[in-house]
Amino acid sequence: MPARRKSLSTGDIARHCQVTPATVVNWIKGGKLQVYTTPGGQYRMEVADFVRFLEENRLPIPEELQPSNERRVLLIDNDPEVLERSTQSIARFLPTVILEESDNAIEGLVKLGAFKPHAAVIDLNLPHVDVAEMCRRLRSNADTRNVFLVVVGENTADLELVRRVRRIGVDAALPRPLSYDELTRTLGRLLKLSLGQ
Repeated sequence: MPARRKSLSTGDIARHCQVTPATVVNWIKGGKLQVYTTPGGQYRMEVADFVRFLEENRLPIPEELQPSNERRVLLIDNDPEVLERSTQSIARFLPTVILEESDNAIEGLVKLGAFKPHAAVIDLNLPHVDVAEMCRRLRSNADTRNVFLVVVGENTADLELVRRVRRIGVDAALPRPLSYDELTRTLGRLLKLSLGQ
């Protein structure tokens, strides 16, 4: 299918989702897909609406439907060295990623709303904030529930906090001292990006 195509047929949708066209028609009748009808009576779905459907249901987006491999990642950590080394590692091995960073939770949450990242890497030890509650609210908010959440915490001191955020449903929990290679691999896996050299 050409990358510039603006709309998809039920057959296209079925192929991308690996289901039958009849299943797609059932989804349409159930109101799960936003479609329009052609003058000939065929269902069509705008590519942007289909990509949104895939994102909301945490399904992989076919490469030919992606405007680019560009992904946005927000780093929230109160340690400037961690921010700097994380940025260097991600920029080197995931060069298409657009990075934004914050050294405090309040500014980080503001940036999260404005920047709309695909993934957020959050320090479990941010001062003056309950990071588990922060993650819970991100998961319960319609605008942020599909953001991949990666938390970074101590090996032993934060075990209960790690358990809490895992129950909330973070996508990965990495120990300190942080392995920047592991962080980059984790982001690559979550965002379905190949690591560059």
